[in-house]
Amino acid sequence: MRRPVGGVNQGDSPQDWYQSLPIITKILFTITLLMTTLVSFNIISYTFLVYSSTLVWQRFEIWRIITGCYFAGGFSFNFLMHLYMLYQNSLSYENNPYNTGAGGSSADYLWMLFLGMVGVCLLDPIVGLMPLSDAIVYYIMYVRSRRSPDDIMNMWGFKFKALYMPWVYVGFRLLMGNSIRSAIGGAILGHIYFFLVDALPISYGYTIIKTPLLFVDMISFLSGRTQVSGVSNNENAFNRRPGVGGTTGYNWGRGRTLGS
Repeated sequence: MRRPVGGVNQGDSPQDWYQSLPIITKILFTITLLMTTLVSFNIISYTFLVYSSTLVWQRFEIWRIITGCYFAGGFSFNFLMHLYMLYQNSLSYENNPYNTGAGGSSADYLWMLFLGMVGVCLLDPIVGLMPLSDAIVYYIMYVRSRRSPDDIMNMWGFKFKALYMPWVYVGFRLLMGNSIRSAIGGAILGHIYFFLVDALPISYGYTIIKTPLLFVDMISFLSGRTQVSGVSNNENAFNRRPGVGGTTGYNWGRGRTLGS
């Protein structure tokens, strides 16, 4: 079931808006903004945060798997766009994730993110996905676009279905002269996840992606609420189009309020 999507207009203050965010989106937004703030004010060096397979596997600097996937550089226009894209896509998907065994809850989203982080870390030494944070955003964006393909997006007055959103932004990156390698890599990983969680159970009757109980317990601990678990992933596959025709964010051309 699609849950209400929080936005900055909900509540009377920024604190109310922040508290209304679902737990994973709140964490991702916070750590991304916090890391950029710490680096921009020279409190820590970015070299302490970026992903390095050598440092992870030879010196066991495991934190780089997380920080490398969500560190988006210093304060800049590109950072603001990145943070907004992360916020909007994470918020939309967490309120309506694929049900992979935890009842379509934040635990299912956390498991999806974990698989994506493993995927980008394994793929980076082969094809080079730096910065990994871009790949993760496009991974989330792609899965979200397949989960709610008929949502109507609006970018500077140009309307399109959410299904095409990753490719619209890939085209935008090309026009801006930016590399699309990390974006394409993230989208490919997103398609693999979509195939395994949505297409495979329907076409072949196999269910591979199942949210471990550990992730359900983690979300229960973080949010202080009991998560639903034990719902078949096949049921999710046959109910993968829960909402049609919604209008959502990316209306930058008209100055739309963030999160509306």
